[in-house]
Amino acid sequence: RWCAGGASALTLGHVILGQSDFDLEFAREHEWVHVEQYERWGPAFLPAYLGCSAWLWLRGRRAYWDNPFEVEAYRRTE
Repeated sequence: RWCAGGASALTLGHVILGQSDFDLEFAREHEWVHVEQYERWGPAFLPAYLGCSAWLWLRGRRAYWDNPFEVEAYRRTE
């Protein structure tokens, strides 16, 4: 298991990595939203994503579920 927090898939720029073929298929639409976010934010995407998570965690919020990048990805793939 190489994904942080037990995630089934992870997006790095234009690359989507998954634990298995099933995980890739399951998470594909959600991860494509992250690819689009990366295209909008460019190299600032990863620092912005991690910075949001850190800020949320420091304020006692949920670093993953309350992260606006994740909120958008889940909202767009409901």
